[in-house]
Amino acid sequence: MRARSSQLSRWSELWSITWPQILMLLVQFGIGLTDVWAGGRLGADVQASIGLIAQCHMVLMTIGIATANGAVAAISQSLGARRERRARRFTGLTLAAGLVAGSCLACVGGLFRQDLLAVMRTPEHLRTPAGIFLMAYLWTLPGQYLLSITTAALRAAESVRLPLLAALGTGALNIWGDLAFGLGWWGFPRYGAAGLAWATFASVSLGACVLLGCLLRSGLLQRDSLPPRRWMRSGGRYLLRVSLPALGTSFLWQTGFVLVLVITMTLPDDSVTALAGLTAGMRIEAVIFLPAVACQMAVAVLVGRSLGRGEKQEAQRTACAMLILAVAGMSALTALLWFTRDALAAMMTDDARVHQETVRYLVFNFLSVPLMVANLVLVGVFIGAGATHYPMWSYALAVWGVRLPLSWWLGHVVLRSSAGVYWAMIASQLVQCAMLLWVLLRVDWKRFALGSSRP
Repeated sequence: MRARSSQLSRWSELWSITWPQILMLLVQFGIGLTDVWAGGRLGADVQASIGLIAQCHMVLMTIGIATANGAVAAISQSLGARRERRARRFTGLTLAAGLVAGSCLACVGGLFRQDLLAVMRTPEHLRTPAGIFLMAYLWTLPGQYLLSITTAALRAAESVRLPLLAALGTGALNIWGDLAFGLGWWGFPRYGAAGLAWATFASVSLGACVLLGCLLRSGLLQRDSLPPRRWMRSGGRYLLRVSLPALGTSFLWQTGFVLVLVITMTLPDDSVTALAGLTAGMRIEAVIFLPAVACQMAVAVLVGRSLGRGEKQEAQRTACAMLILAVAGMSALTALLWFTRDALAAMMTDDARVHQETVRYLVFNFLSVPLMVANLVLVGVFIGAGATHYPMWSYALAVWGVRLPLSWWLGHVVLRSSAGVYWAMIASQLVQCAMLLWVLLRVDWKRFALGSSRP
């Protein structure tokens, strides 16, 4: 009876920290969708510029995301060990690092923005709107970094409702700004692309300020949050140990993704349709997989807490429980969506050939759901433990050692179609899942946690 009660309590804890993350991710997706929709109302050039700069922004955000991963590991473990002062110091250190990194990138990017546009091969007719979005997005970087880190810190403290309320408020502000100052609704001046860009800047800046206030209220941000120089050496060393591999993971994934697009664009048979179908399918995938991403965020916190308390077996049980919950739940969801794949594809395109290609992508994507979800959860487990080098090496082997060469060989030589790229996707997911499961079950990944004695 006691074991059953403990299991129910674990499931309840997993769900209580996961569902707010799902809603926050939905809000973020809604903001991006509104930006694209409003851009489309202003013209194809504006909409294309948003997509172009969004890709650049995702690359620049990798540093902020890596720092946030370090914050989750260090703060959750510290709170689990009841080392509140250490948690506050890690909070202050990660916030300072994020602010400095974001500000430096914004300044350097602003000075060389024309060079950045040239590197991205921006067409001449897109230079003006793309330049507006690039400048605005660069100046949002400090706020975006602070937003990511504060959200991660509050998540590590299992304070998930305040970030959710802040996300809802700032998301509503962003959407209102897009409609009011971008499109000129309700009698406001119509600023077009500049209105959309600076609405994002205003909402991000306000959101960062609100969440800093939430940190103050939670007690994670106090006078002693800015650590002494001697402590920064040991604390910073641990953050770098966690954040640098996480940054490497993001870099490997982003560059690998770009090369997959290049391989798809150069397929011998109907590459344009293949690329359009892949793009449409990935947009659908991005929505469907939001619960799995939320599970990744939640398990990182819970594993970190358990390891901070010195409960290694509890960390293992939590990892396995979330793995089962996420894989079973997402598999059931995609089983239901299997019968709606034609309708989902029809929502993205009116072109018959692109529709068929999108359905093909969804078939392969749905078949790989258990592998993809397992990989997401396992990466979250190792983030919480501070063992981020395992995901980095798994991405290096799975993406660069399997997916890219296999995509080219199957897509260009054997099958000569997008099916080769999709089969390579499943193969790489299988390899990565096998690697991470082996680490989970056979390697002492828990030894990378801070424990109660350091620093």
